[in-house]
This record gives sequence, structure tokens and C-alpha cells, in this order.
Amino acid sequence: MMEKKITGIVLAGGKSSRMGSDKGMIKLNGKKFIEHIIEALIPNVSDIIIIANNDNYNNLGYKVYEDIIKECGPLGGIYTGLMNSRTESNIIVSCDIPFINSGLIRHIIKNMGRADISVPVFEGNTEPLCAVYTKGIASKLHDLIIHNELKIHNVLKHFITTQVHITKTLDFYNNRLLMNINTPEELKDQKEVSL
Repeated sequence: MMEKKITGIVLAGGKSSRMGSDKGMIKLNGKKFIEHIIEALIPNVSDIIIIANNDNYNNLGYKVYEDIIKECGPLGGIYTGLMNSRTESNIIVSCDIPFINSGLIRHIIKNMGRADISVPVFEGNTEPLCAVYTKGIASKLHDLIIHNELKIHNVLKHFITTQVHITKTLDFYNNRLLMNINTPEELKDQKEVSL
């Protein structure tokens, strides 16, 4: 159960250049990527907003915001999400990781501590695009973007971060939990696996 108010922010504003079409709208196992993400968020958050630069997401029943600062990748989406959120804690999720589940989201939120950013570590890799960000970092994030510091892993170094380890012993674990799907080939591979 939710202990405090937290906003789910879905990043759907990417160019999807490698996929060739809007990733959030692609179907996997009968549901759009964005629907998989929203389903995982709903039990864990008090509000959901979507960051997108087209109108594909306007009919999902959630507020959609365009990037405040254009052409600066996921950081622009994170900044826009934080600026439009009404809660201090926010779980930001990219729309190209459709295998996440509500257990993972709950675990990250439960273990977020008091850091600026709480990032899951999955199979040795940090995943900053499924992480908790506090609204208070927005102005510093803005400064980093203005100074063209756009690589998200570099940006993490400017904030107090905590790592949330996702281990195989957790009941919601599966080895595709935080897998990004960026190309038609990767999508085809996963459809074949999940059939």
C-alpha cells in the first residue's frame, strides 16, 4: 500500500529513431508499452503524468506535458515531469521497459530513503530511467541541462543518490524486468520469447 503521495511520471517523449515508430504505442503481449508501464505504476502512486511531444497519449486519461526544454533527451523529460508534479517524490519510468511490474515499483519506492535520486541496480547496471527523483532537484537539473550536461549517468554524480538492489531472491524478480526494447529486432526477440 502507498504510504505517501508519489507521482508516476512516464517518459514517452523520445524520438524512437532506432525503433522507427513511437515506442510507447508498440504492442507486446496484446498491450501497448505505455499500458504495461501504467499498469505497474497504478497500485503504487497517487497520480500519473505523461511526458510526450506528440498527441498519441492524449486519450489515456492522464495529463500529458510537452518537454519544457526541447531536444535534450531523457533529462528534458525528467525536468519537465518534476516541474509539473505536485509531489516531492516521483517515480520516473521510461516507456521502453515494458517488463517492469508493480512489485519492482513498490520495492524502489519502499527503499528510496532520503536521497535526491533512488536508482535501482539490476544485474550490475544502474537504471536511472526507472528511479525515484525528488522535486527539489529540478532547478539544479535545469542548470545542468543549460550547460549541456545531458548524459544521465554523469548527471547522477551531481546528486545524493541511493542504490536499490534488485536481487534474484525478490518475489517479483524476472531477468527481463528492466530490459530496454529499442529496435524492431529486440521487439521480435521478446515476442518470440513471450509467446
